[in-house]
Amino acid sequence: MRQRHGEDPRALTWDRDHEARAWARMATPMVATPPCAECGTSSARVELVASGYVPAEWEQWPSTVQDSIVRQRQPGQWYLLFKGVATENGYGDPIDASEAGRITQAFRPPLRFAQVHTAGFYDDAGFCQDCDAPYCYRHWHVSESGYGHCPRGQGKSLDPHW
Repeated sequence: MRQRHGEDPRALTWDRDHEARAWARMATPMVATPPCAECGTSSARVELVASGYVPAEWEQWPSTVQDSIVRQRQPGQWYLLFKGVATENGYGDPIDASEAGRITQAFRPPLRFAQVHTAGFYDDAGFCQDCDAPYCYRHWHVSESGYGHCPRGQGKSLDPHW
């Protein structure tokens, strides 16, 4: 919108860079496991791993995976491990510090749908928008197509691959 009004493209770039630096300063290593509102099991598992550190379950991973990650990891790079309601990213994905900061802020307690939604996860870490509560796989009643219904009957797609 600002660009349409003739604002200097350099100012827009500065704004984006400034915002990215601000998010990066908020990045904190963390593990979040929102409990299902029905049974207490985790609806999702979100782990942010800072540069120079390893994930909480690192020792349980195969040495071939560990070696590969160590070889490919860049200085200053964060890692995101995500296990959602119906999908996960396996051994994690590299992310930049600004994305880590955004996710850190999305998962600071108390957890609410609107806040968690800002993390940008396809399934909102199991949160139902209408209930403002997280649910696990079992309580989302997920179909083979990846579409689920919460205990109150609200529905949404929980698997980005469908």
